[in-house]
Amino acid sequence: MNNNPLVTVAIPVYNAERFLPSGLDSLWSQTYQNFEILLADDGSTDATPSFCDEIAAKDGRVRVLHYQHQGVGAMRNALVENAKGDYLYFFDIDDQIEPELLERNVEAMEEGGYDMIFFGFEVVNQQLNLKDQVRMSRHAVQTNDEFRDYYCNVLAGMDYGCGYLPTKFFRCSFLRPLFEGGNRFEHVSMHEDEIFLLGLFKHVGRTCSLPDVFYHYIIYPKGNATTAFRRDGLDNTVRLFRKRMELYRTWVGDCPGLMKIYREQLLVAASCGLMKPQYYASSGMNAAEHIRYIARTLALPEVRECAAHCRIPLADSPKSIFAKLMDSAFYSNRPLLFYAVRCLRDFHKKRKR
Repeated sequence: MNNNPLVTVAIPVYNAERFLPSGLDSLWSQTYQNFEILLADDGSTDATPSFCDEIAAKDGRVRVLHYQHQGVGAMRNALVENAKGDYLYFFDIDDQIEPELLERNVEAMEEGGYDMIFFGFEVVNQQLNLKDQVRMSRHAVQTNDEFRDYYCNVLAGMDYGCGYLPTKFFRCSFLRPLFEGGNRFEHVSMHEDEIFLLGLFKHVGRTCSLPDVFYHYIIYPKGNATTAFRRDGLDNTVRLFRKRMELYRTWVGDCPGLMKIYREQLLVAASCGLMKPQYYASSGMNAAEHIRYIARTLALPEVRECAAHCRIPLADSPKSIFAKLMDSAFYSNRPLLFYAVRCLRDFHKKRKR
């Protein structure tokens, strides 16, 4: 057992100058001090590159990698390739972590010899002034069969899913051979973290969940990568669903409960981009483009298959007449009706303000 193992804190950064000071402060305040900070700058066009270099010049624990803009998946791959630690932790610089995160995870790893650790997190919506915590009980498994049962019965159905990469802590000797064998981050604009994790799950042996809330995922008033409209967002959502189904076929087998969870997750993800104004309001699409986008979403074979087998309320305020009509139009594949009702709902909301 190593009494003082090195932890690599891996951080992809892109135009992050306003977040770097506060994000790095939450690392400097860690109670466990034997860590390196590895920053991968994805061709930032603001002051991020120079800020990173200045920090590295002042503190020998900081290393900086500079690249032309390639996307977050490529940056995460570069971080894994260049990590020197016994353990690896991915941190998103616009969020916050608790001071005990590294210490408590290293202690658990050293005690249990785990491949990967899960822990609780908090979602902080600054615009709505809301906080939502997701906790797990402490639970350890020793084999992949045990982990598969735990995934199906607990992890897959967690609020917000279990795809947040910064709520995981990895043993490098477990991660690196899989990475070198082809389990890498894909070059997509969203969901690259959960797609990567799903590829790992069938190889996990010993793992543990901790009940502590160590991570604070912050949703800012102007939006995050996960809350901004993306033209390829729907394609990435479907890609994630297909990856889930691949895992279902090759690892889980027949599990109706998990299939229900996957179907619900796809329907919720697809409908959010159509129903929540914070997603579509900044899209820049005109009315005709909105209707075409809605029609494409509703007509997707994956969406139709899930809608045929799973019926859950999708709109906010499910008791309102607008929500009921939008849900009906979504499930019955009627894009024009859906768009008309959505416009009426948005107009009604503006009148009430």
